[in-house]
Amino acid sequence: MTRSDFSVRGKKVVVVGAARSGIAAAELLVRRGALVTLTEMRQTFDDADRLRAQGIALELGGHRAESLAAADLVVASPGVPLEQEVFDAARERHVEIIGELELASRWLKGRVIAITGTKGKSTTTTLIGRMLTAAHFTTAVGGNIGGPLSTQVDGSTPETFHVVEASSFQLETTTTFKPWMAVWLNLADDHLDRHPSFDAYAEAKARVVVNQTAT
Repeated sequence: MTRSDFSVRGKKVVVVGAARSGIAAAELLVRRGALVTLTEMRQTFDDADRLRAQGIALELGGHRAESLAAADLVVASPGVPLEQEVFDAARERHVEIIGELELASRWLKGRVIAITGTKGKSTTTTLIGRMLTAAHFTTAVGGNIGGPLSTQVDGSTPETFHVVEASSFQLETTTTFKPWMAVWLNLADDHLDRHPSFDAYAEAKARVVVNQTAT
């Protein structure tokens, strides 16, 4: 399947983690016709009733391996480590596991400028967004700052520049993500409480350019 024909209509999709990216992904998925379950470690959270009203099923108090294994697609929030055993059964069934950034990018119509790096991501992303806006381009800024990329999908047009701050947590769950322009500012020790090693952290950052080509 190519990015252009990616569809979730009628598919069972489990979103893992009900922070802002997970909530945005769940809402986008249900608008695209998916049967969405959102799982969360907390017993309750502020947006629960609003999400139920949209037809999103909630599993609270922990992530369930059987739910992930029964899904057609799993979307993991950036704060959820993929090394958890709860993902093992889904992997054994070859269920695709992606992140919110990857999910949203498959439906964007405009050009993506992705910025990553240990330091300076937010400043650089903000400045690029302001320069494009000042030059009267249609511009949307988000990702790791501002709103999740999923909130930009419905308004995306071929003329839109999506300026995206991309963290290592977001990039590690990308597969087809291919920005029109990728900026990797720098690299230093960081987030080693989450990534198992500096090399793993660097590999996650490198995913911002892994699908780049000459055209």
